[in-house]
Amino acid sequence: MNIVSELHNDFDFSIPRITVSGRTAVLENITSIVMISQTALTVSSGRHYTTVTGNDFVIKEICEGRLVIEGTILGVEFL
Repeated sequence: MNIVSELHNDFDFSIPRITVSGRTAVLENITSIVMISQTALTVSSGRHYTTVTGNDFVIKEICEGRLVIEGTILGVEFL
């Protein structure tokens, strides 16, 4: 992948982006929370959905286009 393609992906706000580190996940470029349960969280970015599965989720921060959760993260699925 060349530098122009990488920069395009970095600044494309229509695709979901997730960063997972230990027990924390940062979901960016989201428009809404679609579903939240004891074991899963699904968010929408307009055209795409992202589901984080695990246990003991706590929402630490919600701000425009960004969501920070903590808990036992078992998997991430892009739909």
